[in-house]
Amino acid sequence: MTDTSSSGSTPSPVVCPLAKLGRLSPSTVRLPYANTGSPLRNRHFKTVSSESLDYKLSPSEHGLSDISCDGVSSNVVGYSPAYRYQENSFNKSPTYQFYRNEKEVQNAFFQTSLKCHSPGRTSPYLDQGYHTLVAPSPPGWPITSVCKYRKTQLKCSHFDKLSDNAILRVFSCLSSKELSSVSRVCRRWYHLAWDPSLWKTITLNGEKTCADKAIKCILHRLCGQDQNGSCSNVRQLFVYDGAKITDKGLILLSRRCTELTHVQLQNCPTLTDSAISELVARCPCIQHLDVTGCSLISSINIIARPELRQKLLVQYLDLTDCISVQDSSLRIILRNCPQLTYLYLRRCNRITDAGIKFVPSFCSALRELSVSDCLVVTDFALYELAKLGCNLRYLSVAKCGQVSDAGLKVIAKRCYKLRYLNVRGCEAVSDDALTAVAHSCPRLRALDIGKCDVSDAGLKVLAENCPNLKKLSLRNCDLITDRGIQFVSYYCRGLQQLNIQDCQISIEGYKAVKRFCKRCIIEHTNPGFF
Repeated sequence: MTDTSSSGSTPSPVVCPLAKLGRLSPSTVRLPYANTGSPLRNRHFKTVSSESLDYKLSPSEHGLSDISCDGVSSNVVGYSPAYRYQENSFNKSPTYQFYRNEKEVQNAFFQTSLKCHSPGRTSPYLDQGYHTLVAPSPPGWPITSVCKYRKTQLKCSHFDKLSDNAILRVFSCLSSKELSSVSRVCRRWYHLAWDPSLWKTITLNGEKTCADKAIKCILHRLCGQDQNGSCSNVRQLFVYDGAKITDKGLILLSRRCTELTHVQLQNCPTLTDSAISELVARCPCIQHLDVTGCSLISSINIIARPELRQKLLVQYLDLTDCISVQDSSLRIILRNCPQLTYLYLRRCNRITDAGIKFVPSFCSALRELSVSDCLVVTDFALYELAKLGCNLRYLSVAKCGQVSDAGLKVIAKRCYKLRYLNVRGCEAVSDDALTAVAHSCPRLRALDIGKCDVSDAGLKVLAENCPNLKKLSLRNCDLITDRGIQFVSYYCRGLQQLNIQDCQISIEGYKAVKRFCKRCIIEHTNPGFF
């Protein structure tokens, strides 16, 4: 390899070191130090040795560095304001290029290196047997071959080939938490993950989830920074499994998402009546409201505003474990929700017969009612509920110890379209009530008479008059024997579930069920049945 000429002459092209295969001395790389304050004529150069480099940098009369390889020489200067001098070894036509910083110098240097080593390029100075060799990178550069560089640039995920509509279909199967995670993958996924069509339902669950912060972040993404922006696409909200929401978060949501129709807020002990009232006032389209376990909620009242509806459209209301609900607050709830179809008051121990009498007065279309574990409910409440007539299809008075045959006879006579009846734990219920239910409610599908005072005689009447029975629970019925089970299995051959735990049932009764009810699942505690 020839060295650069003296300072008074034009730099000559450098011969590629591979042209002389027997040469032992390494080629030289001379790079300028980064010195923005020094003039060009005072530039310093750093010399780096490499045995297989096929380019060389050298200073010229202009204080520049020269690169020569494969018959093409080009000059690159440092990141100080300077010009690039490029001289083609074939036509000797000089060109000048301006560089502003070190990054542009490095990019030009790397592009020149790619040109020197690109496959298929020929040179009168290059041995064709070694044209595929790749020179090592200069100091400070990543050691990457040209082929590997090109493969990295062309590599593309198959998922990226999908259309936006296809990706949206995939994202629609993800939960709210998963959507927020995939939005961090890339810019395209960010815009797709926050598409309003994917956020019709907001689901927040888990003890580590702060529902207030999550709602604020989601609304910021969907509605923007404008405080008056609305998210009309959000229709459903689910907060459960340990996630907690406060009045502040719920009020913020109700002000921005006014088209909510389905709200489930389970076990949120800090929610109060003011937040629920704000919710139903701002979101008049709510049809499903579940506040299970919200112990501070006692009533659902409407804030008096002329522009808002005076009555709610709520059809499903679950107040399970809302221990603050009492008769007066129940009256307000029923008066404001005349379209109620499903009402659950499980373990609302402050509810008495006086509160139950408001149910048929304000909600005559009620189909399902549960007052399970309301210990002070008696037969007088059943007398009032009988006014619902044939509309009532589901009734649960489980563990209401003061309910007896008298109340159930009235219910059976007036509500003859009953499909589900649960009197578990009502020890005052006997065969008389069971006989009345069997004769008056032939459409019965599910019956729970666990721990009731019923015997084989009542079970026989039930089996003969309700052949379409699907589920039957006889748990802790001490008077039931194999004879009663044989009646049930013979007449109710479509039975799907039978609970005989803690009953005096032997292997004979078990075999009878298996013989006539092929698809029946038997729940028992007798180890001899296995």
